[in-house]
Amino acid sequence: MRKRTIKTQLAVSFLAIATLIIGSISLVALSLTNNHFSKYVEERQEDLLNQYVYTIDLLWLNSGETWNSEELAALSEKVLENNIYFSIEDEQGNMVWELTGKDLKSAQEKLKKNALKVSEKNSVKLDETIEVKKKLINDGNEFGKVTFYYFGPFAYTEHDALFISSMKQSLMYVAIAALLVSFILASWISARLGLPLKHVSDFTHKLTCGEYADKIPQETSIIEINSLIDSLNDLSNQLEKQHGLRKRLTTDISHELRTPLATLKGNVEGMIDGVWKITPERLQSCYDEIDRLTRLIGNIEIINKIEAKYDHLNKTEFNIYKLIESVIENFASKIESKNLHVEIQGDNINISADKDKMNQVVINLLNNAIKFTQKEGTIKFSISKNKDHVLLIVEDNGIGIEKDQQLHIFDRFYMADPSRSRALGGQGIGLAIVKSVIEAHKGSITVKSKLGLGTKFVIKLPFQ
Repeated sequence: MRKRTIKTQLAVSFLAIATLIIGSISLVALSLTNNHFSKYVEERQEDLLNQYVYTIDLLWLNSGETWNSEELAALSEKVLENNIYFSIEDEQGNMVWELTGKDLKSAQEKLKKNALKVSEKNSVKLDETIEVKKKLINDGNEFGKVTFYYFGPFAYTEHDALFISSMKQSLMYVAIAALLVSFILASWISARLGLPLKHVSDFTHKLTCGEYADKIPQETSIIEINSLIDSLNDLSNQLEKQHGLRKRLTTDISHELRTPLATLKGNVEGMIDGVWKITPERLQSCYDEIDRLTRLIGNIEIINKIEAKYDHLNKTEFNIYKLIESVIENFASKIESKNLHVEIQGDNINISADKDKMNQVVINLLNNAIKFTQKEGTIKFSISKNKDHVLLIVEDNGIGIEKDQQLHIFDRFYMADPSRSRALGGQGIGLAIVKSVIEAHKGSITVKSKLGLGTKFVIKLPFQ
């Protein structure tokens, strides 16, 4: 299949439709005009013939109910001006008057000459002799018949033929002008539609090449194209963020892997070279670094499984209030070490969810809250429900998160304060796991935070 630009496709389609419509309208208009004009000519011819019949009646009466050849000859000359000649018969069928000889030949030549002129105007072809008989009646009594002769099928005059020819030419000029205007409009409309779409095509090509900085301006009044442009600009923004995140991810993973590997290498080399003695403390240090690597890789696998939906949810009905109580008890030593106040508000509510994964969500949120809340701080869990959803809020009065960083805290390996997070044992994985689990349950999680005042996570989960 031959490929064309959208501009060419739109122009060709518009012209094809315009040609079809204009051609159809022109043909219909021409056909209707021809039909109505033909009827008009027939009615005019009929009226004209009736007038001649009436005149012949008067001549017959004025001549004392006899036929006056001179008056009929004079009438014949007038009738011939309209490309008609006639003959008259009496009531017995005897011919009482007709053109003969040179007069008849002259009349026929005149009719043929008119028929030829009409045919030359490309309107209709007059190629047959039409005979129309009319009765001559006086006081209800028939006293003869008159027969009129003219070339047909229509009694067109030269002026009639000129009118039909002019009308055809006018319709042709109008059709050509309409097509020209249609071509100009098609070119303008296709350019208006094609240019932004070309920009969209060029922009998507840049995206495939990794150029995310440029944006497409809205340059049309067409809602669908503007919506497409907005979507592509949003896509560009997301890809740009993901590109930055991938760079940061590479740096963070490299750092996370390099530090324990360097520690392990140094310890092992020192023990091999005999610089350091092989002691339980040295072996424990190596084990801790290996454990750190294992946890890092394990967390990455967890996120991949949840986001790729390879890890199916094992939903059961359980009490979310009691689950949170159990997690808080497991963190009792950390909570006591910082003298934190942790409380739960709300009712005992049962939900249908994957208990192990929701347990991981609560663990990660509580662990973060403990890390970033100062001594003697407060952490509060609130549980509520409405008709379709359970609302879980985790709130603390810790150090808070800067506004520009709140958009990224759910990204993998993103840490609002990398140096401090690593010092506290963070890997930037916990909140990414939380978001993946909540979204796998068809829920949502949002964050509100003010630097120095604390952070609040709001989780919305369906009952089923």
